[in-house]
Amino acid sequence: MNELRNLLGPLRVLDAMVRAGGIARAAAQLHVTPGAVSQQLKQLEGALGVALFTKAGRSLEPTTAGRQLARRLADLFDRIEAVIAETTLLAREQRLRVKVSPDFAVKWLMPRLAGFYAAHGDIDLDIATSSRADDVHLDNADFVIRFGNGEWEDVHSELLFMNELVPVCAPALAASIRAPHDVLNFKLIHSMRRPEAWSAWLEAVGLGLGPSSRTMALANSTLCIQAAADGLGIAISPSAYLTQDLQSGRVVVPLDQVAHTGVGMYLVCDPRKVETRPCRDFLEWMRTVCGPMATRTPVQAPDNLAQR
Repeated sequence: MNELRNLLGPLRVLDAMVRAGGIARAAAQLHVTPGAVSQQLKQLEGALGVALFTKAGRSLEPTTAGRQLARRLADLFDRIEAVIAETTLLAREQRLRVKVSPDFAVKWLMPRLAGFYAAHGDIDLDIATSSRADDVHLDNADFVIRFGNGEWEDVHSELLFMNELVPVCAPALAASIRAPHDVLNFKLIHSMRRPEAWSAWLEAVGLGLGPSSRTMALANSTLCIQAAADGLGIAISPSAYLTQDLQSGRVVVPLDQVAHTGVGMYLVCDPRKVETRPCRDFLEWMRTVCGPMATRTPVQAPDNLAQR
């Protein structure tokens, strides 16, 4: 094997010399001197113990053995170049499959995708959403977003952001909410995917749901935020989902109190893909986007919530 590796250079010179039709032309193509070409050819003849060229005046002509070897080499080198070209093309045109929840897709991922495509325009993303909170398996996806503590076997997981819950409402309602207990005067809106969210926030501020509390359950956080913006009540939402809505003024966070649940959103993938392109590029981009959020120190959650 080592002998073959040592001959790859001289074999490439032989191929170039026969294709170009002379030492000088081969040297120009290979960006070396004619003397270097001659030296490589002599090395090849010595290693093989076969005469590959004969002198014809001031030039060299391939022998029958040299011409036959060159013909076979030409086919092999052409096939190698085709494989390299195909591999390069695949590297330039890559597709990733990402599975996320609808609220994560709409409220977190989509607003940031322009930045990803600006940096990686050669990578296409297929984004699938799942309405089931327990649909967190990779299956045929390259990445999946998973809610929890990050302690899963057989997968690579990276924290995107901690699940920090805040109340959110229309600006017109905010003036009536000056203390945590004021939220109980309104309809409390929560996602069906996280039915414990309001209980977690109320427990964090020393309150609880009473028998007269009015609630509204919607399919996901996106609908909850929309309902809050429409003045239907007060929604409880992960703070990470509110960036655009707060900037536009559609909703406000009327109180400073935050419920730290001790769990978060994680990006999960097959550990064998971590260092392969384009998975590596997507991971690095997510790390850049999430760096400041993911480094927050989580606060201990109430025992009944941390175990869910």
